[in-house]
Amino acid sequence: MNLVQPYCFGEVCFKHSYLLLLIPIVIAILIFLIKRDFIKFKNKKEQEDYDKEKYGKRKIMMTTRSIIYTLLILALAVPFMVEEKLVPGNLSLTILVDNSTSFSIFDYGVVQGLYNELKDKIPVELRYIGRGEDSAIGDGILQNIQGDDNILVVSDGYSNRGKLLGDMISFASGLNSTINSIHMDPVTSDVGVMIEGPTQTIIDVVEAFNVEVNNVGKDVSYHITVTVDDETVVDEESRGTNSFTIRKGFPEGYHKITARLDNVGSDDHFAVNNEFHKSIKVIQRPLILFVSEKSSPIESSLNNIYNVDKVNTLPDKLDKYAAVVINDVTAQRLSSKVDVLNDYVSNGNGLFVIGGEGSYDRDDSLRSLDSNVNVYQSLLPVKIGSGEEGEKSDVNIMVVIDASQGTANHLDVEKALAISVLESLALENNVGVISFYSEGASRKIGLISPILPLRMHINETKSKIKRLTFGGQSYFDYGILSANTLLKGVSGSKNIIFISDGSTTYEKLKADTRNAVMAVADRGVKVYVVGVGSFVDNKGGVYNGGSKRNDEFLSQLALFGNGIYFPADVSNKLKILFGKQDEKKDEQEFFNRLVILESTHFITFNVSMDAVVSGYNLVVPKASSRLLVTTNKNIPMLTVWRFGLGRVASLATDDGSKWAGELLSKENSRLITKTINWVIGDMSRNKEFDVSIKDTSLGKDADINVVSAELPEAEGLSFFKRDVNLYSAFTTPEKTGFDEILGATFAVNYNDEYKNLGMNREFLELINASGGSVFEPSNSEEIISKIKRVSKRVKLQSTNYGWILILVALGVFLIEIFLRRLKEKNQII
Repeated sequence: MNLVQPYCFGEVCFKHSYLLLLIPIVIAILIFLIKRDFIKFKNKKEQEDYDKEKYGKRKIMMTTRSIIYTLLILALAVPFMVEEKLVPGNLSLTILVDNSTSFSIFDYGVVQGLYNELKDKIPVELRYIGRGEDSAIGDGILQNIQGDDNILVVSDGYSNRGKLLGDMISFASGLNSTINSIHMDPVTSDVGVMIEGPTQTIIDVVEAFNVEVNNVGKDVSYHITVTVDDETVVDEESRGTNSFTIRKGFPEGYHKITARLDNVGSDDHFAVNNEFHKSIKVIQRPLILFVSEKSSPIESSLNNIYNVDKVNTLPDKLDKYAAVVINDVTAQRLSSKVDVLNDYVSNGNGLFVIGGEGSYDRDDSLRSLDSNVNVYQSLLPVKIGSGEEGEKSDVNIMVVIDASQGTANHLDVEKALAISVLESLALENNVGVISFYSEGASRKIGLISPILPLRMHINETKSKIKRLTFGGQSYFDYGILSANTLLKGVSGSKNIIFISDGSTTYEKLKADTRNAVMAVADRGVKVYVVGVGSFVDNKGGVYNGGSKRNDEFLSQLALFGNGIYFPADVSNKLKILFGKQDEKKDEQEFFNRLVILESTHFITFNVSMDAVVSGYNLVVPKASSRLLVTTNKNIPMLTVWRFGLGRVASLATDDGSKWAGELLSKENSRLITKTINWVIGDMSRNKEFDVSIKDTSLGKDADINVVSAELPEAEGLSFFKRDVNLYSAFTTPEKTGFDEILGATFAVNYNDEYKNLGMNREFLELINASGGSVFEPSNSEEIISKIKRVSKRVKLQSTNYGWILILVALGVFLIEIFLRRLKEKNQII
C-alpha cells in the first residue's frame, strides 16, 4: 500500500490512507484500558462483585468505543468514490482552411458549401491557416486548438515549414481535441518537373541523373527539353507523369542541367514549376594511395578515375591522400605503420582493404598476439574466419508483421510477402511469428506462432497469416520489443525480420522505434527489414493506387539494427541468409555468384551485379558493420562501417588477378569505384581553398561553406568561423536560375510550395490513426454525428462519504448513552 497517495479498496478510496494505521493502535489501547483495574477494594468479596459488574459494562463500552473511534478515523482518512459521468461537451466545430497557394488547385466552393450546411445545425467557425507560399499547416493547428474541441482541417496536408503535422495532431489528441479532415480531388491539373542526382562527382565519371515529371489531376501534354551545359540531351513530346534518365561524365568545374516544359497544355495550373535547374560540381581526380606488393589488374581501372600513388609499404605520412587502398597485404607487413593508419582513418579519411591469397583468413600474422596487428584488426569491419556453419545449427528468427491500418492498403501484398519470407527459411530454423496493431489506446500483439522449428508449424502459420485482419495505429517499437522479449529465452543467433511499410508522419513514433531497434541490437539481435509497397521515391512518401513505402525510415531501422533492408521481393535474398544449406548447391560447387543484399546504400544504389568469384577469404561481419554484397552461398564479400570520423570497406575476394576477374568488367567495376568514392567521402576536404554551395529554392537560404586559411570576403555576405579553416555564410536568393559566389555555381529553383501537389495520403492516414475521421465533403450529416458522439465527454467525479461515517459514529455514541441510562433506571426501579 502506498500510504502517501490515495489507496482504494474496490471502489472505495481514502485520501489520507496512512490514518488507517491508527485503527489497530486505538483498539489495542482500548483493550488495555478495559482490562486495567484502577479501583482496588480491601475486601475480596467486594472486589469480585465490583469486577463482575464492571466487566460487563466495559465489554459493551469497548465494543461501542471501538466502533466509534474506527468510524471517526475512517472519516478523517476522507473516504470517497470516483464515478464516471457522461456530460455534454462542446458541440461546436472549427473549420481550418488551407489558404496557401498549393491548395488553389482544389475548389474552395466545396468548403463554403459545407460551412453553409453545417452552420444551421451546430455552431461553426471558419478560419484560415497558411498564406501564399507559406504552408505552415502544423502551426495553424497549434494556434487554433483550445482543448476539448472539434477541428476540421481542410488542406492538402503538405507543410513546407513550421511544426511537424504529426507532432501537432498528437499534441491535439493530448488536449482531448479531435482533428478531422475531408478528402478532396483537385479540380484543376498541374504538371511540374524536378531533377535528381549527385551534386558532386569526379572528372569523366559517368553519373545518372533522373528528370522526374509529376502530373496531378488529368494528364497534361507538354514538350520536355533537357539541356546539359547548353547541349540538348532530351527533346520530345510527352504527357502525364514520366521519368527521363541521363548518364553523363563531365570535365572539371561547375556544370548546369536544366529541364524545361514547353507547350504545356491549357490544363496546367502553375507555370512556375515547369522549369528546374541543377548544378554539379566536378572536381579533379582525388589522390589515393594504392598499397600492393604485386602488379594488379585493378590498377588500370583506378588510374582512369583517380590520381594513384602505388607503393609496396605504407609511408610515414598519409595526410595528402583522399583514401588508402590496401591490396592483399599481410598485417605483419603493415604493423610498423599501423598507428599512422589508425590515426588517418580516425581523423575522417577512408580505407579500402582488398583480400587475396595472403589476406584475412590466409594471413597467419592476424592470429599473432602482436599489439599492432590487433590495432589493424580493430580497424576492419570484419573478423577473421567463418562462423557460418556454427550459426546455422541454431538460428532463431522472429517474423514481425505490421497489421496496422496503414498496411491495410496493401493487405494481400503483405500477406503474400510474409508467406514468401517463411518459405525462404530453412525448416530446421527456429521461427516464431507475431503481428502488431492497436485497438484504441491499447497496443496489441497477435502471437501467430511461438518460436519452434519451422517444420512443426509452417503450414498452420501460413494459414493463420492468410486470415489476418488489419487495423489501428502502427506501434513499430512495440512490435520490435515484443519480438525481442520472445527471443530472450532462446540460445543461438537471434534475428528479427520486420515486415512493414513504415508509414507514419509522427516523428516521436519513428524516434521510439529507432531507439527500440538500437536497444535490441545492443543485445545481439539483428533486425532485417522487409518493405511493403510497390511504388516509392527516394523521399519515402510517394503514393500510387494506395500503395506506399517509407524507404528512408525502414532503411534506418535496418542500419541501426545491424541488419539489411530489402525494399522489394526478398525470397531469394533471405534464402541466401537463412535458407537450408543443401538448397544453395544448385549452381556449380566451385563458383559463387555475387548478390547485392542491401541495394539502398550509396555503394550499391543503382548498381547491378553479374559476376562470379572462384575464391574468397573467410570473414565474419562485425556487429555494427553493414554487409552489402554476399555470394549465393551466404559468403560475406563486401562489408563496410564507420571508424571514428572515417570510413572502412572490406572486400573478401581478390583484385581480379585470380578469383574475381569478372569484377573488372565495365558494369561490375562500378562496385569498386563507388566503394572508393564512399570511403573518400568529402572529396574536397584536403583542399587549401574550396567553396561548397548546395542548390536551394526560393524562400530558403543558400548555405555557403568555404575552406580557407583566412576569413573569406564576398559582397553582401557576412562569414563566420565554423571550424578550423572552415567559414560559413548565408544568402537569400530572390530569383530562380543559376547564381555564382566566389567562383562556385549553384541553382535556385521554384518555391517548395509547388513541389508536392494533390492530397497527402499520409496526412489523411495520420488523421485516422489519431482517432479523427476523413469525410467526404458531401457527408455533412456524418460530420455532425461524429462531433455529437465525440463531444460527449466522460467526467470523473469524486463523492466524499466522511460525513456519513461521522453521523454513524454519533449515532452509536447516542445509542450507547441511551442504553446506559436505561439500564441505570431499571436498576434504580
